[in-house]
Amino acid sequence: MPTPDLRIEQGLVLADPRGVRVVARSDRFDDPEAERLAVLFGGRPAGVACPLAHFARPFGRKHVAVVQVSDRAGPGLAFRFLVLARDLYRHLGDPFAVADRFPPDWSAVGAIPPLEWPPEPLPPRTAGQLQALLKGCDPATDEMALLLGSAQVLVDGGRVILRRSDPDERFLRSLWQLLPDRTRAKLWPASLAFAGDLLFDAVAMPELPPDPDGLRHTEDGLKGYPSGRYELALQAAVEAGDQRELDRLFARRTADDTLRLGLLLILGAVVVTLVLKLVG
Repeated sequence: MPTPDLRIEQGLVLADPRGVRVVARSDRFDDPEAERLAVLFGGRPAGVACPLAHFARPFGRKHVAVVQVSDRAGPGLAFRFLVLARDLYRHLGDPFAVADRFPPDWSAVGAIPPLEWPPEPLPPRTAGQLQALLKGCDPATDEMALLLGSAQVLVDGGRVILRRSDPDERFLRSLWQLLPDRTRAKLWPASLAFAGDLLFDAVAMPELPPDPDGLRHTEDGLKGYPSGRYELALQAAVEAGDQRELDRLFARRTADDTLRLGLLLILGAVVVTLVLKLVG
């Protein structure tokens, strides 16, 4: 498998009553696309703070943006963009780990250098880490049920939305640790967003937007979501400290992967049948 492009473009965008504008950028940074995402993220409602939030979304056809969002003076917001090739993002799959590797300089202006991911994968998730994650859940809020139900919903193709007045970094980061590799590389989280235009797969928001497709699950529904095969197997593997089973679960195909494989097998069978008829 060829090595993905490790280069990461970066930019800093400010949004305030004067408009949205790029104030710092590396040489290949796509200003219009960054400004578009900053606008679609939504304006901050009065009384809502955003000390630090993260989100990830496609950035054009060939890239993904991992974005850190923070309050600025007055009603403004600052967006720090890290733009990765899609192939690199598929190898990593965890936008929070990407953002943590490259702390932002919120005072940057003008030209800034591109970054580069080291030629190595993220460290594997271990049974011990996930045991600590689930043991640290707050029983008073039924946090474990919320996390496990949310993981099953995302594996099943649904969307997760929580009503929150500030970023829920803890929940989104924990949820991303529980998802299969291929699933989390195809889904888009936001620990806070102010509008529904970016259609995040898992998001915290001050106000819940309309849900015309009926694919969204809110907090009560997530806690009571019927336990599925993935959720039950994941919880059992974590509690047993079974690293081999965890590795198997994290390497599982998505529903789209399974459908694609089935179609390829059917196509292959049709081709073989036609060839046998022709030579017969």
